[in-house]
Amino acid sequence: MEAFSKEEMFKQIEAWEQGEKVEEVRALRYAQSSRLLKETEALVRILALLVEHRYIMTGRIDALAESWIQEIKQHGRLPERLEQLMIEQQLQGSYQLLVANTFPTIRETDNANAKRSATKDMIQQASQIVQETEQVVELTERLRRIDATRWTELFEAAKALLLSSARLEQTATEFVNSLQERFYSREAFREMTELKVTATEELRRVVSLLPIEIKQVERSALEELDAMIGLEDIKLRVHQMYRFLKYQQKRTEDGYRSSDQPSLHMIFMGNPGTGKTTLARLMAKIYHELGLLERAEVVETDRSSLVGAFVGQTEEQVMSKVREAVGGVLFIDEAYALKRAGQSGNDYGQAAIDTLVAAMTSGEYAGRFAVVLAGYPEEMRDFLKANPGLRSRFPESNHYLLADYTDQELLEIGRSIATSNDYVLTDQAERTLLARLERERVDSSFGNGRAVRNIVLDAIFKKGASLGESASHEDFALLEQADFELAAPEDESIDARLASLVGLTELKAELKQIQALLSMQQRRQEAGFQVLPVELHAVFSGNSGTGKTTVAALYADVLRQAGYLKRGHLKVVSRADLVSGYVGQTAQQTRDVIRDALGGVLFIDEAYSLNGGANDFGKEAIDTLVDEMTKHSDNLVVVLAGYEQPMQALLASNPGLKSRFKRELHFPNYAKDELIEIIVNYAERYGYVLTEDARLALEEQIQVVPNGNARAAITIVERAIAKQSVRLIDKASVSGSEWSYLEKDDF
Repeated sequence: MEAFSKEEMFKQIEAWEQGEKVEEVRALRYAQSSRLLKETEALVRILALLVEHRYIMTGRIDALAESWIQEIKQHGRLPERLEQLMIEQQLQGSYQLLVANTFPTIRETDNANAKRSATKDMIQQASQIVQETEQVVELTERLRRIDATRWTELFEAAKALLLSSARLEQTATEFVNSLQERFYSREAFREMTELKVTATEELRRVVSLLPIEIKQVERSALEELDAMIGLEDIKLRVHQMYRFLKYQQKRTEDGYRSSDQPSLHMIFMGNPGTGKTTLARLMAKIYHELGLLERAEVVETDRSSLVGAFVGQTEEQVMSKVREAVGGVLFIDEAYALKRAGQSGNDYGQAAIDTLVAAMTSGEYAGRFAVVLAGYPEEMRDFLKANPGLRSRFPESNHYLLADYTDQELLEIGRSIATSNDYVLTDQAERTLLARLERERVDSSFGNGRAVRNIVLDAIFKKGASLGESASHEDFALLEQADFELAAPEDESIDARLASLVGLTELKAELKQIQALLSMQQRRQEAGFQVLPVELHAVFSGNSGTGKTTVAALYADVLRQAGYLKRGHLKVVSRADLVSGYVGQTAQQTRDVIRDALGGVLFIDEAYSLNGGANDFGKEAIDTLVDEMTKHSDNLVVVLAGYEQPMQALLASNPGLKSRFKRELHFPNYAKDELIEIIVNYAERYGYVLTEDARLALEEQIQVVPNGNARAAITIVERAIAKQSVRLIDKASVSGSEWSYLEKDDF
């Protein structure tokens, strides 16, 4: 618990009471500190301020504020300000009941049964108004003691309504009792009618003076857009379009002709969670408010609802969605999935596009609906290039690129989501939220606003799941650092894993040096000093079985634990994963592999195989790799691996490649004693032990292992385990030691 001095608390409390805006997080901290210090006066004043603050923010006294009020009552009388707020809320309830009351109409020409039924309704209404007005009089009398100037008029009006309603109830009762077939008291009827008019007027006056519960006023589409976080460029362009459409509207009203109407069709390009769907709904409202569309509705669809499986089905499905969208907007999400460049065969995506274009430009539905296509930027650009007929229906001015949110905008979205759920974030919680977002921002699949929502809702769930019914009042309102922290993976320490590697002395020293460099750069950054840009792409050269893949996995973990990589996974690929057999496909195939590796280490085994002849697509893969490494310089580490001489030839073949791989780590062949140590360690990992005779037999076999290859050495012990299995399979019983020991004959 953060410690606060009494002087600091009382000074801040006085500032808040004098009108300074209440900082809810600090006030909640002060309240908890006051409880621990048993500072009753400070606690009562802080809780009163918090209740006031929430009332101003929400227009009501919610459950949390009510719990604070009950706590204040435990320490004595409520402060006048708070008592006034509570009475105001009760009066809001009276408003809701009184505003719904209307007296029935009774005509002299009605028959006796109709008069009797209507009069009984009037008696019931008058009785309800009397009961409710009695409470209003009592409450306003209390409020007059606090602020006579503000509440006297309502008090006097409520007393007048109480008197007239009570007289109306009495007179109506006398009238209904006088009713006998066609005969009734005309004097009672006249008095009842006059009292009804008086009571109705006084009821309206009281209702006009009662405090009304704060309700959110419905905003125009432009106001909703302006209230959204970020999207400044989009807001500017939408405002320009709005003004232009208003101009066109006014021009037409003044008698000027416009033979060509502006296109309402639009394209929204942006990564996930950037607001494409929300913007489409707002544009539908804007078009409707301007009278350009009959409805403000959006029909949302995608490829699965448009493209059929056989001839004729696609056209019908598209037209069904068009008919549904007439008068509004047809929103097609991930529109690029309809038809990509190079698609062929039995795909009916092009049929969907052709049918949609026809409906947009001709026939009975042309001009009666707007189409909004949405999707990721790169995919949408490729999609439009491949479909010029479709692109021509969407003018360039109606293409909108929704940028990713900045950190500050994401934080504002997080605060907004927390507020809408009656939570506030502490400063530490906000910093941890930003750290979580940075960790998730790896590639174009980052969810932007959607990612923030998921993290905040996850923090709320985590808080509730951990506390349950033991939560305090403040736990219901605060989201703290611990609520946003992820459980750290229980990794074996890097030092322990390095120590377990056999041999590779120079490589271990290099990895420790990298670990120390990254750690110190991080500490410099935290201390406010400049940091050195670190290039960590590497070439691992050596023969097969010398530990390159094993060290690459360790390298990825070193970079992740040092905070350099967000995911720290290892993606192992070879030439077949990068190079395609067709022109133009290798670049995309390579980009797809790199996208999967973002945030981690891309390990290209036998990388020299990319260095083919003049007509080989390997060069295209290398060029794409160099280009993508530049784009993702702080989000990707590439390791090229292979035999030493071919790797040097590969680097020499491309100057751009050579300049980006400044770390060259050589993996020497394992010595005989190192291979034996690897075999023994491998056997022990699975519960096997070599006898002395078995070790001697192993030393003879190890002589034939080629080039110090660890994989070949491990094959020796795997064969020995298989021989042991054959040796023991026919025995009726196996002793404890026999399960584990590998004998000479097994080798």
